[in-house]
Amino acid sequence: MKCSRIIFLCLGVLGLTFFSCGGDDRPPTNPVNPPEKAVGTLPANNEPCSEYEEVAGNDAKVLVLFEWEAAQFAESYVLTILEGSTQVFNTSFSALSTKVELDRGKTYTWFLTSVNEDGQTIGDSYSFSTPGVPIGNFAPYTAVITITFDEGPSQMNISWTGSDQDGDALTYDVKVFKEGRSIFEAVDLASTAITPIEFSIETEYSVEVISKDGSGNFSISKRTVHSPD
Repeated sequence: MKCSRIIFLCLGVLGLTFFSCGGDDRPPTNPVNPPEKAVGTLPANNEPCSEYEEVAGNDAKVLVLFEWEAAQFAESYVLTILEGSTQVFNTSFSALSTKVELDRGKTYTWFLTSVNEDGQTIGDSYSFSTPGVPIGNFAPYTAVITITFDEGPSQMNISWTGSDQDGDALTYDVKVFKEGRSIFEAVDLASTAITPIEFSIETEYSVEVISKDGSGNFSISKRTVHSPD
């Protein structure tokens, strides 16, 4: 009788083991895929705007065409347009182009934020000038920021190229952020590069360059990268 009871218990344990190994009722874990950066194509970066329409009945405005490439995993895109540091437009789109009414004779900065249910990714900054005679000078175009990594000495190299439609001499304020925390700041630089910075692997770095002319006009350029592993 005792042997029969032992055999029965063993069979029960084996049955439970088989049942637990045979399937998993937990729902599958969905992968987290934040969107990639969106790349703007129009207006052309750091150039006078060429793709625009006249605004009927308003000689002070133009209708500017904005276009961008699709970003992997993105479900929508937020187009943000700045005049200096003032936001003049901020709207979400599922399409890859739109037209925006803007003032004549001004320099604008713009960037795209890719969005999906897993997060948001801010793209690089671009700039352009609208046709027309400015009041005073045009603001500088946004600086084109270059970031490279030397893995031997673990140095991050940061440089930029500035330009201005009026041909004014420019100075630059520069900030560098590591995972959102400021690690470098300099103002009124005449040079277009800073001393290399030691970097950590697989880390997010952001660089902000403010280009300034002698008339008090400025533009803000930002770029975010991840260091190699």
